[in-house]
Amino acid sequence: MSGQPVRLAIASTNQIVSQGLRSMLADHADRVVVVDHRDESVTPDVVIHDRLDPAEPVAWVSVGADVTEILRVVEAAAAGEIGTPGPLAALTPRELEVLRLIARGLSNQAIADQVFVSINSVKTYIRSAYRKIGVHSRTQAVAWCLQNDLG
Repeated sequence: MSGQPVRLAIASTNQIVSQGLRSMLADHADRVVVVDHRDESVTPDVVIHDRLDPAEPVAWVSVGADVTEILRVVEAAAAGEIGTPGPLAALTPRELEVLRLIARGLSNQAIADQVFVSINSVKTYIRSAYRKIGVHSRTQAVAWCLQNDLG
């Protein structure tokens, strides 16, 4: 960005989420300014919303994230860094295959059956892949896969 604060719109129907985010970011107006997503005269740089739309670039952040993590994700999205292939290069072909199957909704046992390995091997691939892409849950892995066109 150009030194200007990121214009952030919070498009949530949940008032607790909206007010909580506004409150968390209030002390960081030099980095992020919350704008009204319904105001057509203002174009936000980044929009935070409740649901995942696989047709759009996706960045995710945990509801339990602290303000530092939220700021990091918002600024990365505004800088166009969302969807960069960094961790893709570190993944083995088997880890990529397992992640794609997770994104398609398969269980660990179904993945094991499909790729002809033990369920323990699947769990090992999952742990390794999660560590490389920086996620901690299946939901986060699916979001990461969608963000990186692996869905």
